[in-house]
Amino acid sequence: MKKLKAWLPTLAAFILMLLSFIITPPTGEMIVSLEWNGLAMIFVMTLTVAGIRKEKMIEAIERSASVFTHLGSTAAFFVVIAFILSPFITALFAAPALTALASAILKRKERSELVPSFAAMITAAATAGGMFLPAGSIGNMIYHRSIEAPFITTMGPLVIASSPVLALMIPIMLGKRTVEKTYITDESTPPSGNKGLRMFYACFAFIITLTSFSLFSWPDILFFSVIIILLFDRKVFVQADYRFILSALFLSIAGKCLEPFLVPFFAEGSYWKTVVLGEIIGQFPASAITLYQNADHGLLLRALNASSFGTLSSLPALFVLLSLKKEERKEFLIRYTIIAIVMLLLLMVVTMALAH
Repeated sequence: MKKLKAWLPTLAAFILMLLSFIITPPTGEMIVSLEWNGLAMIFVMTLTVAGIRKEKMIEAIERSASVFTHLGSTAAFFVVIAFILSPFITALFAAPALTALASAILKRKERSELVPSFAAMITAAATAGGMFLPAGSIGNMIYHRSIEAPFITTMGPLVIASSPVLALMIPIMLGKRTVEKTYITDESTPPSGNKGLRMFYACFAFIITLTSFSLFSWPDILFFSVIIILLFDRKVFVQADYRFILSALFLSIAGKCLEPFLVPFFAEGSYWKTVVLGEIIGQFPASAITLYQNADHGLLLRALNASSFGTLSSLPALFVLLSLKKEERKEFLIRYTIIAIVMLLLLMVVTMALAH
């Protein structure tokens, strides 16, 4: 009975998808045209912290902590490039890193039993919003300018939502010692093998190349699956919780099929209608319904960006920042938050210059 209840949201999404076929029968072209970028990211992030409700999967979380505390200065290069090029890549750093930090902090407080549920919340946040660090894409920002949307007001919610996440990532970019000083790491965690890290770098460089040409396809999923196989327990595929990826896929297809029915409802370009829709089904499926079917793109972009914050895309970061405050680490909290906001503002200025 419990298992059935756990799958009810996914079942509801599946039924909604079937009902949407009455409005618009699905075609192969329509399904292929879906944002595979977002779906690939959801798939990867679901697997990355999959099975975390099971205690025996905590070892995989600890291994991810080891990876992110031993990358050192090399990580800075990749993270900075990733942050500039794509939120998809940045998300791969953010979710496991936040999971690792949460694990260390909760263990220090002798609340290890909360690790699986908190990691699950990070997964939910990443999948619900459709992207974990939405302000990380210069291409996205330039698009805002190309449609002549009010740039500052459009990107404002993204800066607010992204700054806590970026604030937590900065110490990771600065290296292992900074991480140790800033966060409570578990030194007993063994480092990951060099082979896995080398493969990680190779795949990472390959995906960055694809990203620079805006090429997102099923090879992305295959390469990131290889990374997961090398860095995490093989059982992750068997024990993965696929409810998130399936729900997102069903809702996205339903969103496409329901466009003729729902577009008139959103024809007024209502900010709050779009925000509410984004809160209910997540930013990614909501954008499939509203973004490209409305003349007032600027209004809808602001609404979708606001809903990305509402769908918990920054809640895990805020939780960890609050933990730092409780651990009397206020100086780190203030310092890195300021740096994060400054970096985001500089990114916006550079983007505005490029857009012109």
